[in-house]
This record gives sequence, C-alpha cells and structure tokens, in this order.
Amino acid sequence: HDGSHLCGASAPRPLQPQIGWTRGARAEEDSHTCEGDSRPTPPWPPRKQLRAGAGSVLAGGVCPYPRRAEAFREPFQEYLPSEEEKAWNPGASAPWGELLEPQQHVQGWADPDLTPNGQAEVRRAARLLLERGYKPEVIYTSRLKRAVRSTWILLKEMNLMFRPVRKEYQLNERMYGALTGMSKSQIALTFGEDLVQQWRRSLDVRPPALDERHPHWPGKERKYRDLPKDKIPKTESLRDTMNRAVPLYKEDIEQDLKAGKNVLVVAHYNSLRGLVKHIDSIDTENIKSIEIPTGIPLVFEFDEKMEPIRSNFSKGAISGSYLAPPEVTIAALEAERKLSMEVPGFNESPLVTPLLRAISSLHREREFVLPESPDGAISTSGVPVVAGMGMEEGRGEQHDNQKEIGIEGPLLIIMRHGKTEYNKLGLFTGWEDCPLSKEGREEATKAGNLLNEYGVQIDQVHTSCLSRAIETAWIAMERMNVLWVPIRKTWRLNERMYGSLTGLSKKLISQIHGEAQFKKWRRGFDERPPPVDAFSPHYPGNDPRYVETIKDMPISPWQTLIRSLEARKLLISRRMPRTESLKDCMARTIPYFKSDILKKSLSKEQKNTLVVSSENAIRGLLMELCDVSTEDITSVEIPTGLPMLFDPKTRSIRLLDDGKGGDPLKRYNFGSKPELLFKNGEVFVGKSTSSKTDADDSVTAQKPEEEEVEQAQPALVQ
Repeated sequence: HDGSHLCGASAPRPLQPQIGWTRGARAEEDSHTCEGDSRPTPPWPPRKQLRAGAGSVLAGGVCPYPRRAEAFREPFQEYLPSEEEKAWNPGASAPWGELLEPQQHVQGWADPDLTPNGQAEVRRAARLLLERGYKPEVIYTSRLKRAVRSTWILLKEMNLMFRPVRKEYQLNERMYGALTGMSKSQIALTFGEDLVQQWRRSLDVRPPALDERHPHWPGKERKYRDLPKDKIPKTESLRDTMNRAVPLYKEDIEQDLKAGKNVLVVAHYNSLRGLVKHIDSIDTENIKSIEIPTGIPLVFEFDEKMEPIRSNFSKGAISGSYLAPPEVTIAALEAERKLSMEVPGFNESPLVTPLLRAISSLHREREFVLPESPDGAISTSGVPVVAGMGMEEGRGEQHDNQKEIGIEGPLLIIMRHGKTEYNKLGLFTGWEDCPLSKEGREEATKAGNLLNEYGVQIDQVHTSCLSRAIETAWIAMERMNVLWVPIRKTWRLNERMYGSLTGLSKKLISQIHGEAQFKKWRRGFDERPPPVDAFSPHYPGNDPRYVETIKDMPISPWQTLIRSLEARKLLISRRMPRTESLKDCMARTIPYFKSDILKKSLSKEQKNTLVVSSENAIRGLLMELCDVSTEDITSVEIPTGLPMLFDPKTRSIRLLDDGKGGDPLKRYNFGSKPELLFKNGEVFVGKSTSSKTDADDSVTAQKPEEEEVEQAQPALVQ
C-alpha cells in the first residue's frame, strides 16, 4: 500500500492492523503483493526483478533484485546572523563578502553543520528508504560535516549504525574558490549574472582561485593533512569535481556493487552530478540541466554488466528514480511538525521498530500532504534554524595542548559507553542492543567537551557493533568537531555475552541463585553464565547484523543443517557465542587490540586513538595493559562515559582534570581496588584550562549500578 513493497529473507508478521497495512513476502519466490487497500499507486517505481547473475545480500538471504546504489544529497544549510557567525564573516570588509542573504551563499569546502530543518529532511529520507525495504551495506560520504551528520542520522533511523562508513574527500562538494562564503546576490552584483551562471552550470569554467591566506583555505584543516598539497584544490569546475569523484566510483563503489552489495552515497550537489553524469553517460550539454534536490534518495539499479536499468519512472537523462517528488518532501516537513504535536513520545517508544515507526510516520504524513493548497506551497518559515559555517577553530581542531598532558607518543583514550536504560535498571545487557539514555548522552557530551578542552586530537576511533558505543563515539566526536575521523566498528569489542542472563535483572538473579554465584557470573574471570538457546532472540546468530557481517567465526554444521532445512535452501550459520566468561571475551578483544590498535594505529601510524566499548571488553583490555591479575580483576569496575588515558610508561590509566575538585576515585566507581589502575597515587594528567567550579558536582559520586537500581528493582522482582 502506498508503495511499501518490502523485501526480506523470511515472511515478517503483518504490521499493526490499526494502521491498515498488510503484506506478503516470501524468500523462495518473487512475491511482493499487498492486499486490502484500494488507494492509488504512488508516483514512485516498484522494485524491478533481477536480471540473471546479479543479487545483493539482504536480511541474511539473497534478494531477488538488481544491485543498487542509492545517492543522497545532504539537505540545504540555512543560516541566521549570530555571534558565532561573526568570526566567519565579520563584516563588509571581509574579502569573501558580507552575509547579505543568509540562506543564499556559497559553501563549497566550507564546513557548516545541518540545521534542525535539514535534520528533519534526512529523517524523512530514512523513512522512505525503510518503507521501500532498502538496506545499504556499505556507505560512502564526504569529509564535510553536513554529509557525515546526514549519514549518522540515516543509519540511526534505519537501525544500521553498525554498517561501515567511508569518509572520502573525493566526494566533497565542488571547491568554489574565492566565492566561498560570499552571498549569491553579492556575487551576481559584483561579477554579473551571466558569469555566475557560467560558473554554476558550465562543465569547464572555474571561479577565481582561493588564496591560501583566506580563512577558508582547507589546507589549514587537520582533516586534510593526509593529502598532498597539490590534491587540495584552490578552485574547481564541474569537470574537476568529476575527475576526483569518478575514480573513487570506478575503483571502490563499483567494486562493491559488483560484489552484490547495496551502496549508499551521501554527498553534495556537484559531486553527485559528476557521478550521475558518469553512470548515465550524460553529454556536456545535458548535464547543465541536471538538478539534484536535497534530502531525497535517488536510486540506481544495475544489471550483471553494471549497466544502469532505466525504470518507467525515470525522468529525462537520469536512469535512476527518486523515492518521492520534492514537493512531497517539503509538505512532509510541515506534516512532521504537526505529527510531533499529535503523537507525543511515539518516536521514543522502545516498543516501536524503526520500520514500523517509518511506515506509520509516512502514512500519517500523507494524510496531511494530500489536501494541499492549490499552488502546492507550504510555508516553512516557522522552522527554527541555527548558524555557523564550521571552520575548524574553537572546538579543538587548531589546538595543540597535548604536551601539557605529559604522556609521550600517540594517545590511547579508552571510554566505556554512556549509561543506558538497562544500566539504570540493573539488567544484564551483553550483546543486547539497547540505546543510550538521556543521562548517557549527557555523559558522552561531557566527555567530548573535556577532551576538547584539553585540545586532544583523535585520528582514529574503534567501537563495538553495539549502538550504545557507536552513539557515544558520535556525540564525543561532535563535541570535538572531528566528525570526519574514521570509525572502525567490530564485534570483537562487543560486551561480554551473558547467555541466558541477557535482559534479566541482576538483583533478581542474585536473589534466585545467591550472591556468591551471582558474583562469579558477573565478575569472575573464567565463569560462564548458562548458555542461551541457539534459537533465542538473544542469540547473535539470529541478529542480521552479525549474520551478514561476521565471516571470521567457524561454521556450525548443526545450525547450518537445521536452518537450511527450515528455509528450504542452504544457509551457512556461524558458531557464535552463546555465553562467555571474561576470559572468553578477552580471547577476542586482546588479539584485535594488539593487531589493529596497538601495532597498526598506535605504533605504525602514530595515531591518537579513541576506543569506545563496554565494561567487560574494557576490563579485559585494562587487565592486559595494567598487568592486573585474574584474582584482582574481580575488584575492578569501569564508570560510564569517562575518558581514560593510558600511560605506557607506568602501565596505568590517567584522568583529565575537569576542574570540579574532590577525589575522582570517590566521584567515580572504579571498584574496591582503584590502585590497580592508578599506580603510584597518580590520577590526573595535565592541567585543565577550565574555570568551572561547581560544588554540587565536586561531591557527586557515580554510584555502583547495584546501588543505583535499588528503588527500581522491587517493581521488576514483583
């Protein structure tokens, strides 16, 4: 109904009947039918059938459709004059011009962030992708903040935060040279409308070059320090932009497509125009009329020869098809504002899946969109916007304070994810993918602010595949203004697998099995909890994120046989952990740490590295790094959302002084023997530049989780 023909490896349950949706989908046949609805077909295409030889892995099976590349342009950025913006555009005397029309100025390689309105556009785009059943397996984006944040929002809304993301400068927007930051009206007045149109539309005409003394010269930014100077453009034509974007497409994106993977590209107007010109072999004259609207997915499908498949809904020279017309998206933004007032708390409900939330939102939006005004115009003047062009100043990028920290060599920062609702309620979490709580997001924000305050510059991030760790890293990176830094996500940094205890109350387990057994399961070194059943929803082998991504575990013949018989086709199943002790957890985390973090990131590449993971994975790392014995490790606790710096000289950890005073070992819970981690009585490194003094914060201690959930547990036990 309304175009929601969804694809999967098995038939899912119908959606909630009160929303009025039913569907049928079976993996063994190309059956995508919807019954019980006579509403008109929407103006976007149904999915085409596979031509021989092509396929892509979706939901653990082979999807009978062509390879797909989804192109997505980041939304427009809107600006209002503000104190923050004065540093970027101080006035008419500035060489790049005055901000005469805040919403109409040239960005190029300047790095503004998304506005709330732009973020809403991206969330709607995620719903459109979810509704049509698209599940990208590889994501490419630029190094510019507006594209990276668009990517983050898409992945979070689609519950695909674990997917790999490549941030490549080749997908950056076109470099507009000396026009960067100038208002478009001022450019037209200065140079004439004809010349401006040549710069904007011509394939080969370049704007005036950007002087290296210009505040927006990208050679000053750390995100491009890995590039030779001749790779950083001073000005570009559309052809120049193509010449850096198309090789990335040929060498990497096209290879992923040939491997049967669905690819999502989140980029900019001109870099996407260059890719579209290459994919559809558009000539020089026709490319001038090609427009790429913001915030609407453009889907290309390819046959086995990597030729684009033109659909009945393709328009003009482009063979791809948009998932919604631009006017519908504009109307949907206004509808979303109304929905936020009509359905309070719906988006936050943990019982609503991303797919159900997406389809329900679209369904309700269409009810608002259908009775449009005659001219189709919907005002968005009431949507709040924020300002800032995002030069890497004032947020840690241009600071060089690491000498004050006193740790030689590249930094290793280890941080447990922020607090989750499971942590607050005292539940065993393990591999269960629960999101951060409000307190957890605040902890991650404070951690990022503290690292930024000390001018810590990270070059590489390693996280688990769990969303609580990924989001903690995202928030900290946002506060440090390093959204462009690459993130490596691996299951080897996942929390310990708690087996059949997953999702159960710690207090309840202690009451049933006794305190001694509870402590062995929770804090013992080689004690495993009871294993979870292989067909339990808590078993990783039933989670598509692990079924699709884990290829370095041994094959389970028994599960392969059972699952293949049930599916009536061969399904290779891996022997994933059904339970783990801390020793088992270390057996996967320590080899990864030594090979990929210690040997590669820290020693060979000399990169400052941030590791964001869960408590037991970090306990195992610190047991190795700080020489903690198997007997003593039971006394170690790891506080949530606190950055810890490893000092290789003393083989101990250090904290950054936040200037709040008090004993940090009393404020934070490191267990009964914190001296195992803080040796020689040294706790802090460096000296904070903060002038904050908060008496309440200085005496507020982070309680152990057992104490924190005392009030919540009676209700759970009952």
